[in-house]
Amino acid sequence: MSPNNFSCQKVFKTLPKSSRKRNNDYLHAYYEKPITRKRLLSGLATKDIEIASMRMDKRKVLVTGTPNELYSNMTVALINRLYTDGILAKADYIKLIASRRNTSRYLNDAFSESIANRTQDVNFDVSIVAPGENKCLHAVDFVSWALWQKYEKGDKTYSDIISSKIVKEYVMYQ
Repeated sequence: MSPNNFSCQKVFKTLPKSSRKRNNDYLHAYYEKPITRKRLLSGLATKDIEIASMRMDKRKVLVTGTPNELYSNMTVALINRLYTDGILAKADYIKLIASRRNTSRYLNDAFSESIANRTQDVNFDVSIVAPGENKCLHAVDFVSWALWQKYEKGDKTYSDIISSKIVKEYVMYQ
């Protein structure tokens, strides 16, 4: 997902000052009020973006690796399926921005290398940043949360706002 010129900062500035202080310049869908969630998702719905997602039921998966390996596997599987389905072309340049999940430089480097080694014929760059460093990660968090609400809670209120932007929803290990 690439939210183009959409700025989470614009939504953040509409929050009361006390909220902004509490949030420390970070929007996280789980902690926000419904109006903030709807405002951000509605803003995304007006932009020229496409959303593809991959989900899995962890209860149905026999995990033989670490969570980091599972995260890498899902990322590679999503990229490969997007190419297989023609949503992405080999000539496309992709900037993959991943949220820094670990403070370990070794684990972050291992993630980047794993993606690069397993998608060698793809033209992209991997960046791993803290969520506060890239507001697009806030938008991704809200989209993920909206889809989580749809599948885990049966609440389509938020996913319906961005449904026209969702081009593919994959299931891993179905």
